[in-house]
Amino acid sequence: MWSVANEPASELPPAAYYFKTVIAHTKALDPSRPVTFVTDANYALDHGAPYVDVICVNSYFSWYHDPGHLEVIPLQLTTQFENWYKTYQKPIIQSEYGADSVPGLHSVSAV
Repeated sequence: MWSVANEPASELPPAAYYFKTVIAHTKALDPSRPVTFVTDANYALDHGAPYVDVICVNSYFSWYHDPGHLEVIPLQLTTQFENWYKTYQKPIIQSEYGADSVPGLHSVSAV
C-alpha cells in the first residue's frame, strides 16, 4: 500500500483537488497497490478520504480531549469507526493510537 501523506490539513477545501490528483498519479504509477493517506481530521470534514482505497486514522482519545478519562475511549473509538465507515464505506486502519492515563504526563523523566 502507498501512503501519500501523514496528518495533512485534509479538512481544508483545497485538499479535495490535491488528493484527487496525487492519488490518481500514484495509482497511474503503480496500479497494483491500494493508496491511502493518514488522517487525523474529523470524518465529516475530510476532503481527501473519498479518493483513498483504505482510510487510515490516527487517534489520541483521552490525550488531547478528556485527559485521564480512559472510560470514554471504547465509546469514542467505536463511534469514530462507525462514522468513518458509514460515510465512506471503505476499509479502515487505526494507524496510530495513544491514550493519556495520567493527565498531563506526556513524557518520562531522564534516568
